[in-house]
Amino acid sequence: TTRAVSVGIDYSAHGLWRGSSKLELRSSGDVAGTPENEAFRTSLWQISVARKLDRDWTFLARNYLLKTDYSARGDVAQDRLQVGVAYRDTDTNRVNALAKYEYKTERDDSNPAVGTLSSVAHIVSVHADWHPSRPWWTTARLAAKWQNDQFERGLRDSFRAQLVSGRLIYDVTENWDVGLTGAVQFGQHAAR
Repeated sequence: TTRAVSVGIDYSAHGLWRGSSKLELRSSGDVAGTPENEAFRTSLWQISVARKLDRDWTFLARNYLLKTDYSARGDVAQDRLQVGVAYRDTDTNRVNALAKYEYKTERDDSNPAVGTLSSVAHIVSVHADWHPSRPWWTTARLAAKWQNDQFERGLRDSFRAQLVSGRLIYDVTENWDVGLTGAVQFGQHAAR
């Protein structure tokens, strides 16, 4: 048997502020005929805020927290915090950009045979679109990630990488376009 309930709220009464939050709770009973107790409860909480800084700039923040509590074993949790700024050229609508930072954590204690699994990541990225004339579009993305992991039996490792990508698009007609895309990822130890 599965039961779920959720509640949410949105705020948009002020011209400079927007916000929303949602909480969802779910529970599921044991699956009949299985050797282990599969019952669990999950909690999902999301919250987001946007603040207009001026005509072209907006501050953005969002958090996503998901937790699963198993009745017969350990828990699993994931949290993603994102903070950024968005730019839109409101006079010509030719440039859009988003710069953001994400702090992501994951923890899994659900399998005692392997121990605690965990991950902590810092991700920064910049995404931009440029629309110089009606048929032409260009997009670019720069990103970097630093991650620390804990694997089975406490084994630890770290990872870092950078990504550069771009795309050029030409609208042949209203329904057809052609494009050229390129991307390269640089990692540790000269990985590419």
